[in-house]
Amino acid sequence: DVIDLVSGLTPADTFFRIEKVDGKTKNDGAWMNFPSVSLFSSTANADMTDFFRKMGCEASTNAYSIEGSTPLVDSLLSIRYGLYSWNQGNNPLLTLAGQEGDTWLYRKDFTLPLGFGISADLVDNWQLDLGNPADVQNDLCTVLGTSWVLEEVYGEDGGSTYSYGVEQEGDYYAYISNRQIRSVQVNWGEEITTYDNVNRGYLLELGRCQPGEEIVLTAKDEAGADMKVRLYRFSDSALEQVYQILSEEEWMLTEWTDTTLKGTIGMKENGLLYTSIPYDRGWTVTVDGKEVPTEKLFDTFLTVEVPEGNHEIEMKYEPEGLRLGAGITAVSAAVLAAVGIGGRVRRRRKEK
Repeated sequence: DVIDLVSGLTPADTFFRIEKVDGKTKNDGAWMNFPSVSLFSSTANADMTDFFRKMGCEASTNAYSIEGSTPLVDSLLSIRYGLYSWNQGNNPLLTLAGQEGDTWLYRKDFTLPLGFGISADLVDNWQLDLGNPADVQNDLCTVLGTSWVLEEVYGEDGGSTYSYGVEQEGDYYAYISNRQIRSVQVNWGEEITTYDNVNRGYLLELGRCQPGEEIVLTAKDEAGADMKVRLYRFSDSALEQVYQILSEEEWMLTEWTDTTLKGTIGMKENGLLYTSIPYDRGWTVTVDGKEVPTEKLFDTFLTVEVPEGNHEIEMKYEPEGLRLGAGITAVSAAVLAAVGIGGRVRRRRKEK
C-alpha cells in the first residue's frame, strides 16, 4: 500500500521528504524507496541525533526519528507528505492526497523548501540548549518575531497522573521532564496509547483533540512518581507566520540527483543558506561558479555564506576517500592479477 501511494509523488517540481508517521522501523524510507529523515544505523550522524533530541524528537546513540515531531519541525526538515495508519479527519494543516487500504497519504501545508536564506541574526540568537524542546521551538519564533507555536495549557497534576479537559481544538503535545519515567499511558476518549522510551525526552504526540474531550496521562513504571508534565497546544496560525518569513528567500532547485543539487536564490541581504542536509565534508559548493567554504549550521546542517542579490548555487557530493579508495582497489586488483598470471606461467614452465 505504501509503495503504491508514494510511487506517484516523484519526480516532482522540487525536492521534498516523506515520512511514515506510524513507522514500524526508523528505516521505512530506505526499505520502500522514498526520501525520509528517520534513520537507524551504526553510522548515524551524531550531530543529527543531537538536533532531533533538542527539537523534541526521539533519538538515541545510533538513531533518530520523526517520533515527537511538530508541524514546525516537519516544515524545517522539508517533509511535505505524511503516511498515516488512521484517518486524520479535518485537520486544517493536512490535505488528503490518497488512500490505499488502511494507509492514508496527506500533504502537509507550510512545508519549507530544502534550502532558503536566513540572516546571521537568526543563527546567533536562536537558543537550542534550553532543555525543554517546546521552549526551543518557541525561541525560534521569538527570534523571528512571530507568535509561539506551542502554547502551554494547564491541567490537574496528580503526580503519577495528569489530566486535562480540552478547551480548544488543536494538536496537543506533552513533555515529561522526569527522566526516571520510561513508559506513559495516555487515555484520550476511547483511545489508549502507550509511549515507551519516554526518558529520552521527546514530545508525546497526543493527536488532534476536540473541546470537551479529556486527556489522562499515567506513569506506568514508577508508581507514585511525579511525571512533571507540561502540556501544549500547537498553534496553526503561528506556523503560518514562521513559514511566511522563512520561505521569502527560497533556493529554487532546477536540478537534483543523489549527488548533485543546483538552483537559484535571491537574497535581500548578506546571509546564509539554510539547508536540512546533514553536514559532511564530502560536499563541494559553488556560488555563481566559484567554490566557497562549507560550514556547519546549528552544529548540524550544511550551509554556506551567500551575499545579497541573485545567485546560482550548486552542490556536489563525493564521499571522502572515494577516489583514494578506488585507486588503492585498482592497484591491489592489478597486483593480484599479476601474481595470478605469474603463478600460472611458473606452473606451465615446471610442467614443460
